Amino acid sequence: MVGKNSSLDLSGLRILMLAPCLGKFGGIETFCLTLAEDLLRRGASVRLLRKKVSGYSNDGSIESSEEEIRKSWTTQEDHRFSTDYVDGGKLLAGTAFEECDLVHLHNPMVEGVWLAKRRNLPCVMTVYNWRRRGLHPRLLAWRWAVRSADRRWYISEFVWDTWERTRRKGSARLPVISRMPSGETEPSKRRGFLFLGRWIPNKGLRVLIKAYSELAPDPEAWPLTVLGDGPLRPEIERMLSQTKTKGVRLLGFVSEEERQNQTRNAKWMVTPPHTREDLGLTPLEARSVGVPCIVSADGGVKETGGAHALVCEPGKVDSLMNCMKRAVEMEDAQYERMTRLTKERLGDYVRPLDEYASQYLELLHRR
Repeated sequence: MVGKNSSLDLSGLRILMLAPCLGKFGGIETFCLTLAEDLLRRGASVRLLRKKVSGYSNDGSIESSEEEIRKSWTTQEDHRFSTDYVDGGKLLAGTAFEECDLVHLHNPMVEGVWLAKRRNLPCVMTVYNWRRRGLHPRLLAWRWAVRSADRRWYISEFVWDTWERTRRKGSARLPVISRMPSGETEPSKRRGFLFLGRWIPNKGLRVLIKAYSELAPDPEAWPLTVLGDGPLRPEIERMLSQTKTKGVRLLGFVSEEERQNQTRNAKWMVTPPHTREDLGLTPLEARSVGVPCIVSADGGVKETGGAHALVCEPGKVDSLMNCMKRAVEMEDAQYERMTRLTKERLGDYVRPLDEYASQYLELLHRR
């Protein structure tokens, strides 16, 4: 999504992005590339450093997704973008902070704030995760990092509330966005439910499989398509085999184009985590093409599902099944109305990317 104000010229500006990395393509990786694309098209140079964090294990999904996205860039844009993996020692010893004009941190990265302040560089931060409580030194350091940034953007009201009960100057809710799908499929041509995400505990996939199995809708008219992958795959495959559930399609990782195609052709996006989810991007992607959502009242997901989403209790099979049953039994006229209502106030969350470019320039002009 390119910002509405294309006149914001960033030619010659060198931007350093620093983001934590587990080695899998996810929400942070998606947003970094989406924002970088907009900045490159405005003439900036972007260097993206992915810091390896505890649990890092590269599965190749970052490289394949990045390669696909970069195919749409011009040669000049591609030449102004670089990326690398770093650890803490390499970051501290490197010259990245000496070769940039502004630093954009993704989550509270203490060394990033410290290096930026040491060189008197403007430092902004996107905060993705809700604040954990306690007196552990790491938690206190993260709090210092967030407070020390020149600008702080929290991805949801839920996340913002955990960090700032009283709103501070220089803070705002500015949700991250991905490469939103475009174009809409006629409601009568859509089919079934769609789940999109990592197959890990507490994302709600186990609950969804159980709810779908108990509901047992017509598998032709109401298939359940599951995109993504993860450590739960053997368990999910075993569950489906034991229950002999029909209608579930496990497609694994797919291209960005296919992901968007599956989103616009689903009747409902189902996002049922029970993990205090920070935001929930998939409901926003679905709503952008008029696909209504079934979400759990978990963290920031209820926000992004919109006022007209069907809402279930987190982790409750019966509650999710009842929402899915309502979706299956919904009259065509009511569903078509839902496809229109689901877009209401979408602009509160899917905002123009030029807000970042504008605030970058404002900070630089103050120096």
